[in-house]
Amino acid sequence: MKDQELNLAIGQRLRSVRAARGVTQSELAAHIGVAFQQIQKYENGTNRLSVAVMLRLCSFMKVDASWFVNGVETAAEAGVEDEAAYLAKKIGHISDETIRRNLTMLIHSLAVADGAN
Repeated sequence: MKDQELNLAIGQRLRSVRAARGVTQSELAAHIGVAFQQIQKYENGTNRLSVAVMLRLCSFMKVDASWFVNGVETAAEAGVEDEAAYLAKKIGHISDETIRRNLTMLIHSLAVADGAN
């Protein structure tokens, strides 16, 4: 597996947790001491996250560092379709119907904002 694929998979995890927390790239950048363009580069997989930066991100976002790296090789190899199937399965395990509906609406809104139909 190429480093670029791993960087992209980790960047996608960063983007998803940032979006789930409702934090902008600028807010996150200011908190960890980098320019917002650097957050864009992390999320796009252009730049690799150092361990030091990852730990600052984890502290701010309230996630464990293992969330970024556990299974990342599998996720990078699996691609978007498998990731979507995984998320659909996990959403189906949420017992609260209101939470499931709100999460589905959030995902739809993010997709529409990103240009998906």
